[in-house]
Amino acid sequence: MNELAGDAQISFEGDLQTLGILSLPRATTDESNALKRNTLWPKQDYVVLPLLSETVGTVIAAMGETIPHAIIHIQIAKAGKLEFGAYDNFDPQSIFFGRALTQPFLDSLIAEGILVPMAE
Repeated sequence: MNELAGDAQISFEGDLQTLGILSLPRATTDESNALKRNTLWPKQDYVVLPLLSETVGTVIAAMGETIPHAIIHIQIAKAGKLEFGAYDNFDPQSIFFGRALTQPFLDSLIAEGILVPMAE
């Protein structure tokens, strides 16, 4: 989130009723050209929030400091373009990284053990 914050939005989809993200300031259920619902049935809760460097901590705290299983999909758009998508509960086959996430940044996630490269 920190890497893409600024002129960005983040969307969450899943069973969000027990999480604090639905009541955060400027939360909306409106889709955009870049951020769309991914589950049509059964219909899931869906929220879009502004993603600014000063709001990242608030968003993380509202989720409970971790990504709960209740969240099925997360997307981040920067400057109106999808730059990150984690779908199907972060299924390794269902994660998308856009061009705004640089190779040195991705390499740092691998070095920290956050990402594990897939065998070719």
